[in-house]
Amino acid sequence: MTDTQPARRVVLLTGAARGIGAATARLFAERGYSIAAIDALAEGQQVCDEINHAGGACVFYHGDIANEASVRAAITATLERFGRIDVLLNVAGIVLVKPLVETAWDEFRRVMDVNLGGTFLLCKHVLPIMRGQGGGSIVNMASVSGHVGQTEHALYGASKGAILAFTRALAWEEAAHHIRVNSISPGSVDTPMLRGDVTLESQRTGRSFAELKREREAEQAFNRWADPREIAEAIYFLASDAASFITGTDLLVDGGWVAK
Repeated sequence: MTDTQPARRVVLLTGAARGIGAATARLFAERGYSIAAIDALAEGQQVCDEINHAGGACVFYHGDIANEASVRAAITATLERFGRIDVLLNVAGIVLVKPLVETAWDEFRRVMDVNLGGTFLLCKHVLPIMRGQGGGSIVNMASVSGHVGQTEHALYGASKGAILAFTRALAWEEAAHHIRVNSISPGSVDTPMLRGDVTLESQRTGRSFAELKREREAEQAFNRWADPREIAEAIYFLASDAASFITGTDLLVDGGWVAK
């Protein structure tokens, strides 16, 4: 990079291996960001390789966001590689679709540790960096499940409802440091996680995948699942300067589900 070339903004992104996270990494790279990607799935390296091959800048860290040492190591490596973190996107998450009375304590802990705990750890260790830089933007991943009741989604919905409350509080806590904190709540998105969710329901109930898919699609006003790129565009807006007066807000990208 020459002295006349502006430095790329840097985004630290979790859940980059597939689905919404992969689509978001590609979109931010297309729009000139350097990408630091974290995921427990090794396929995240393929996403970074694709971005680098296309002329972008991406580095992948294989790690568990529910492990504080892993999170700190990825953040330290990101600073060594890129020198700053302008945007934090807490996209990674897991879903549990199961009757509450059949749910084990270990399953409860894992859902909360990843969905809420991982968001907490990334924010905790990135915020001092953003404060030192004079500002930044954080987008957390909530869900329509944090807004509506869904059978066999009690723990998942609880974890996402917690993200909504966490985001609102943190937005006020960090406003004086010029750090915006928002969340996004997708509806049903055509990702491997959702398809796996529906497959498990199909196996448990004996109903076909196609039938269950049609039911899930009907929960959106457009009678279809979102493409991950559509969610990535909304994340990009909240993270960008175009949303400079937006903080403490949750953006529903749910195809009208909650409005019904």
